[in-house]
Amino acid sequence: MKEADTATVEPTTATQDSDQPSAADAAPAEKAAPTGDAAPAEKPAPAEGAAAAPAGSVTEPAKAGRFPLRLPLPAAIGVAVVLVLAVAAAVTFGLLLQRRVATDRAGAEALATAKAYAVTVTSYDYQNLDRNFADVLDGATGEFKDQYTGASQTLRQLIANAKATAKGNVLGAGISSESPEQVEVVVFVDQTITNAATAQPRVDRNRVIMTLTPHDGRWLVGKLELT
Repeated sequence: MKEADTATVEPTTATQDSDQPSAADAAPAEKAAPTGDAAPAEKPAPAEGAAAAPAGSVTEPAKAGRFPLRLPLPAAIGVAVVLVLAVAAAVTFGLLLQRRVATDRAGAEALATAKAYAVTVTSYDYQNLDRNFADVLDGATGEFKDQYTGASQTLRQLIANAKATAKGNVLGAGISSESPEQVEVVVFVDQTITNAATAQPRVDRNRVIMTLTPHDGRWLVGKLELT
């Protein structure tokens, strides 16, 4: 009878043990459940004088990972060559434009001078030859001045003996070549001549080719051909 009672009790004890969790199983549950008294971990305070980083800003470690943009050597050389060529082209264009402006100004000034000088050189009065010859020489230079000076005495005598007068009238003029240093002008002139031997005036039509060069702000005639 005692053996039978012992066998009956053992299953009951085993059942109770299986319903209760072991100490090993209960330990993790206790660690996972935070207590109400535990305080959250505090973040370290920023250093005194340091400015707070704005939201979304890149932090120093991220900036340190960036590298400046660098072109490969051939590309850098190509860019440099293009820049040099662009500067050279701009300078060349500026110089050409400056010379073009100077040439246009020279042509306009020389053309006006040539038209006025054509009247001077084709007009004279036997009663006022000193003034006429002085005006011609004042606008002359170089080769033409030397030629006119050499021939002036003979011309003066012929005009005085014939008691001749002449008046030039420009019909037209044009530039055949021009540069800031020299301008060639063609002038068409009618020359009305009177003298003691003829009762009626005679009109000579002349083409005057002049080469002018600048001297001290003036354009002077260095060559003159009368045809």
